[in-house]
Amino acid sequence: MATANNTANFLPVDGSWVLEQHPFAASTAIKDGYAVGIEISGNNVTGYLTLMGVENASGADFFGIMAEPIAATDTDYATAGKLKNVWVPTTPLAKAKFKVSAGTFTAADVYKTVQIGASSDGLDVDTAGKGARIVQHISSTEGICTFSLPTTETA
Repeated sequence: MATANNTANFLPVDGSWVLEQHPFAASTAIKDGYAVGIEISGNNVTGYLTLMGVENASGADFFGIMAEPIAATDTDYATAGKLKNVWVPTTPLAKAKFKVSAGTFTAADVYKTVQIGASSDGLDVDTAGKGARIVQHISSTEGICTFSLPTTETA
């Protein structure tokens, strides 16, 4: 069973996360510690998770933090519905450490809402968005956030 990842990306930091297995989209490599969200095709959910977009939009909401990698060399890489471990928040105020993907991060950024980096591996601290809320400054390269922003609806 996977444990909290020890990466420089997203990392659960309080007791408000549970480890669960969820089905993933086919043919998408995802490293542990990356943000994952609900996959949308057209206006409909597919029943799978995939890399998180930059913000909660069109139903492609934040779901959790990847707890085990999916690599292109995995035997089930091209299989839709493969089950992988994900850290899922049990409350909207669950805290996670994040790395800064882009921008200049200072204590003045605390409580800003920002977008998730295009690679799903950190936060763009200078770009307003509906991805995460910064709640603590640690250093110029990392901080604490919540994913407490409203989720969206889709058809």
